[in-house]
Amino acid sequence: MHKANAIAPNDKRVLFKLFLTNYLDMIAFGIFIPILPFLFSDKAPGIFYDVYDQQQLKTLFGWLVAGFSICSMLGSPLIGAVSDRIGRKKMLLFAYIINTISYLLMAGGIYLISLTILFLGRIIPGLMGNTQITIQSALADISDEKTKAKNFGITGISFGLGFVSGVLIFIVLNHFGFSFVQAYILAAVINVFNIVFLLGFVPETLTKKTVKSLHWLTGVHNLIFAFTHPRYRLIFGVIFMLTSGFVFFTQYLQFYLVDKFNFNEQEVGQMLIYLGLWIAVVQGLLLPPISRRFAPTTVLLWSIPLFSASFLLLLLPQNAFWFYLLTPVLICFQGITFPTTLAVVSNMASTSIQGEIMGINQSVQATANWLPSASIGFLVGWNISFPIWFGAIVCFASCLLYWHFYQSLQQ
Repeated sequence: MHKANAIAPNDKRVLFKLFLTNYLDMIAFGIFIPILPFLFSDKAPGIFYDVYDQQQLKTLFGWLVAGFSICSMLGSPLIGAVSDRIGRKKMLLFAYIINTISYLLMAGGIYLISLTILFLGRIIPGLMGNTQITIQSALADISDEKTKAKNFGITGISFGLGFVSGVLIFIVLNHFGFSFVQAYILAAVINVFNIVFLLGFVPETLTKKTVKSLHWLTGVHNLIFAFTHPRYRLIFGVIFMLTSGFVFFTQYLQFYLVDKFNFNEQEVGQMLIYLGLWIAVVQGLLLPPISRRFAPTTVLLWSIPLFSASFLLLLLPQNAFWFYLLTPVLICFQGITFPTTLAVVSNMASTSIQGEIMGINQSVQATANWLPSASIGFLVGWNISFPIWFGAIVCFASCLLYWHFYQSLQQ
């Protein structure tokens, strides 16, 4: 066993440093994500608009997103297990380097108009570049059972604020005529700066490293474990259903905004900023007092049903104003539910396998991600409200599964 310098539980300085490194990571991500759908537009600035028709373009976009999720499904448990063995800091360093390379690959794919390079730019980080597992594992290292849900909310806050900052940068760059290639190069530069920050300021949080042997099929074995182990299969089933329902909605959101409300690039960016701010507000201001007062298992008894019902509210708006007004209700209950499920899973695992269990959780979520992403092309011409209905139905079903899980804990 190897030991590192111990960090006091809930050390505010370390929590802040973890927030900052994740914030910088999400700024690059916020620049990166809004560009993807427009690369597959059926008109300029789409780079393949004169090669494929509209349905083919949306199908390609869906598979680009799905390709990342499929690779993340396979790679995430291995990333988590490796971080238990080598430490969080080294694992983050490796992931940041991989993601820097991926941004440069995306820039090259756009410049060369190469579908192959674009897919490489998403497959490689999917397999080896997931940073959220390691950040969550580091937060688990320095949290106790009562503070895990609140501290896991740090990832939501840094995601929301970082994503907003990244999208704002994208909008400014777009306004001044910067190309998508230049935007991705900037994302890579921000990642390099984050690597310097990580090396200079972020401490190692793992005090006891495991010596468990690893192999390339560890990810597959751990994913099978998630859905078959009697202790974990119910809660991971709940997480799978919640994630699938929410991702079906979010992956189709940009197309929904364009089809339903005739949003342009600027308006889609503004909506993403708006949602990112709400994520930060909910997980920064609303989640902490709730997590202090109630046990995570109790919170989910009411947050999952309310999260499910909030999907149906989004069927009501017939104009953008009301969609803006009602969307925060969904984000509110999502921001409470998702970090709390993570706290439940983390509390069920021993301290020696926090990275592994966070990786398994991420793999379950990635498994739930790829099917909605791959099916986007098939939804063209179908009812544009289908993803909202799907989210509501699947999340309502997760309520029943969670109730079964909760009852099993009481026995």
